[in-house]
Amino acid sequence: MRHLTKKEMEALAGNKEVRDRISRFLAMDGENFFQEVRSRLSPGELEEYLKENPDERVYMRGTQDQSRQES
Repeated sequence: MRHLTKKEMEALAGNKEVRDRISRFLAMDGENFFQEVRSRLSPGELEEYLKENPDERVYMRGTQDQSRQES
């Protein structure tokens, strides 16, 4: 991951869509953050993430329960 220059950061700060996305990200609760992470990981990467963050398995159980209810 590369670091942004001051000029690049200023350009991003002036972009309303970027500001809105950052605001939504910062306002996420634990479950919403987990869902965002989960949506971007392969099953293997997700399992590795859960090994490193075992407390977040509680959110995984919630999504499995929802899937059963929707069926």
